[in-house]
Amino acid sequence: MPHSTPNHQPPGGGRAWCIWVFAAIFYLYEFAVRVAPSVMVDDIQLRYNLDAAGFGASMATYYHVYGPMQILVGLLLDFLGARYLLVAATLCVALGCFMPLWGDSALVLTVARAVMGFGSAFAFVGAMYLATVWFPRNRLAFLSGLTTALGMTGAMIGEAPLANLVNYIGWQHTFWYAGFFGMIVAAALYFAIPSHPPWEVARRETHLAGTQERLFLRSLLSVLKNTQCWIIGLVACTLYAPLAVFADLWGGEYIQAITGASRVASAGASSMLYFGWLVGGPLAGILSDTLGKRRLPLIISTAVTTVFLAIFFSFTALPLTVVYWMLFAIGLASSMQVICFVANMEVSPHFARGSALAVTNMVISLLGGGFQWLAGVILTAIGARARIAEAGVDALPGLVYSAADFRLAMLMLPLLSFIGFLLCFKMKETFSPTHA
Repeated sequence: MPHSTPNHQPPGGGRAWCIWVFAAIFYLYEFAVRVAPSVMVDDIQLRYNLDAAGFGASMATYYHVYGPMQILVGLLLDFLGARYLLVAATLCVALGCFMPLWGDSALVLTVARAVMGFGSAFAFVGAMYLATVWFPRNRLAFLSGLTTALGMTGAMIGEAPLANLVNYIGWQHTFWYAGFFGMIVAAALYFAIPSHPPWEVARRETHLAGTQERLFLRSLLSVLKNTQCWIIGLVACTLYAPLAVFADLWGGEYIQAITGASRVASAGASSMLYFGWLVGGPLAGILSDTLGKRRLPLIISTAVTTVFLAIFFSFTALPLTVVYWMLFAIGLASSMQVICFVANMEVSPHFARGSALAVTNMVISLLGGGFQWLAGVILTAIGARARIAEAGVDALPGLVYSAADFRLAMLMLPLLSFIGFLLCFKMKETFSPTHA
């Protein structure tokens, strides 16, 4: 079979869907085990004799590895392809599930979390990379949304359903089954992902002329030197911030403070942000592909997200039902973020598609973690002093915060969305009907 030209449209047929589905299942799997410790806090702290600070530091190792790894992930995918990389990455995540069962040392837990972060770094970028190889351009935004939706499904599985499993069989057996499932996913990826198809071989022959060392540097620099890549990455981060800061960390406590609901009910309300992304991600992709536009949907998304967040954080007390619906609406609006990954691929050279995905994911993960920390700093600054003043002692500073404290800390979210709205006007339209 002769090689196709680089402009040949990938088929996007049944085989392509099979390849993408297994890669997306890896993303769902890693997202579920990423958030799993949130329902095992007491068990893990008891097992490893950790206080809250030690537990938090150990868990954060995941993100310390995951973020910087994105650069290497993009380069490796651009030049080695996805098959063996995704298989090895899935096995790393599975190993990270098994390792906490091997000893009582906190170092084992920390290393396990780092190994899990290393493997997880390949999941979303790997699934999207395979989408660029096996599907035509007019399906990429939809696939970006669908991949994100599966990740949100994994996050939801890693909370309430996993908590029930932990209650039934214990946290150690839960981790064991999670590791075993990872091995099954790795085997499926090995058999599902073939070698490079003819059109990808032709693309590489056309665009990847030169020494391997120069290609690595060329791919990375082409993305890092592109101002549009940074603008789009920052827009993506501002839309992701409600998930990183609110749903992943502070949302449950905030909802408890403004509604008086139980911890379980508050966690359910907080998960509505994930559900909004689950529903909105694929719809955002369909809308963008149908319109043939990336910039306009992002302008609308950042504007609506800013308004919804500002309204939500204007109240110090709300009924729990209203909180459910408002958080779902915020998730639905901000889920348009999935378009940013496709836009950054479209604005980057053909030989740097993996690097563009990876740099975007790196900006989101590193800044998202930074915003989590910033929210904590704000809470400490405005809340701890109030508690000390009220109690007249300094024995328990910063452990309890009022609704007003949380509200002030969370006001960074509408501000970030508004910054994203302004950045959208610096963004160029990236959509093109040709696939190259």
